Order: sequence, then structure tokens, then C-alpha cells
Amino acid sequence: MAKFILFPTLLIIGLSMNCMAQTGTVVLNVQGIQTSKGGEISAGIFVKENFPKVGKQLVGIQKAITDNQMQIVFENVPTGYYGVVAFQDIDKNKDLKTNFVGFPTEPIGFSNDAKIKFGPPAFDDAKVKVEEGKTLMLTINLK
Repeated sequence: MAKFILFPTLLIIGLSMNCMAQTGTVVLNVQGIQTSKGGEISAGIFVKENFPKVGKQLVGIQKAITDNQMQIVFENVPTGYYGVVAFQDIDKNKDLKTNFVGFPTEPIGFSNDAKIKFGPPAFDDAKVKVEEGKTLMLTINLK
């Protein structure tokens, strides 16, 4: 009887450990913060389908501005491909302010320094890979 209880228990523990191990860490260095304008830094990690829709991120962090360069750490990010976005939320409304044609009026930046042209950059231009047990170091320059 003990064999029947022990095996399922070990199987569940093993599967749980395997699921937890399939994550990585993303360390985001945000540069170009305009400290004189105040606000906070809002950063998010997006899957392809939601990139870069504010409020639709897989995980997001807001931090009060303390310097013109800041570090944001995302832990336990599931492995996969993502686009990363950071912007200076000057009015602290948790939304990216844009002008009448939709161009951002608050400083914003993307992973891989993907460029805004006639709309947000393509996911493939900003795509980064989070690998199991590894730390991905990214720099985003706000513009």
C-alpha cells in the first residue's frame, strides 16, 4: 500500500519542481528618465498577441522615479519570447499618454531599442527570449 501512495506523491513533487524551474529573470535597466518631469516608471512584459497594449501585459511593475536611470527586476517569468516596454508615466494614470494621431507624448522605450515608425514597433523587432534558470539583462532607453 505504501508503494501506491509514495509513487504518486513523488510524481506530483517532481512535476511541481519541473514547472517551477521553467522560469527566468529579466533585469531591465531603464535609461533616459526625465527626473524633472516626475511620475513613475511603468514597465511590462508582453506576449506577441498583446504587444504593446498597456494593461494587457503578462506582468507589469510601476516604480516611483528615484534617478535618471533605474533598474526593474522581473522574477519567475515563464520561459518564452516576449516584448518589453517601459514608459515614464508622468501623470501617474497607469496609461500611456498620446497625441491626437496616437504618437506617445510620454517618454517610452522598447526591448532591442525597437523603433516607433507609423505605429508601435513590430513584436519581432522587440522580441527577446527568456530562458530557464537564466537572467536576461536588458537596457531600454526612453525617448
